[in-house]
Amino acid sequence: MEKFATKFLLGLFFIYSAFFFIGSTLAPVLAHFRFYEISAILTSTYMFSCHQQPDRSFWILGYPAALCARCTGFYLGVMAASAVRFFKALRLNFRIYIILLVLITTDIVLNLILHTNTGNITRFFTGLSMGFLFIQLLCFIANYILNKKEKHL
Repeated sequence: MEKFATKFLLGLFFIYSAFFFIGSTLAPVLAHFRFYEISAILTSTYMFSCHQQPDRSFWILGYPAALCARCTGFYLGVMAASAVRFFKALRLNFRIYIILLVLITTDIVLNLILHTNTGNITRFFTGLSMGFLFIQLLCFIANYILNKKEKHL
């Protein structure tokens, strides 16, 4: 039951993230081919999950993506980590988690507190790391809860 519940959760997060990642990159492609209404629907779908600032977004075919670089990286990170964890248990050294957390914190502090522009590539990799760590944390919590529940039975 434990493996099924975890895999089901990973599958849901993969589908959810794929919707955001594919839709946000598809919106500028559709705008380029003059499907403006569909592009606008996709872009407005994501407006409550991202600030969508064009200067902080990747530009595809002359149009900004529907998500900023950090959110694009986050959803891609969630997709990749979900897929990897779905097919095999991925365990990393604790030091790698700490390094990723330091890099994420550094980028966010530079952007939010010091108002330094770290660029979209850095934001993308920060989001990618955040998505990856999110899935790792989610799996840790799910396994902890399921193992604790089994011990009480």
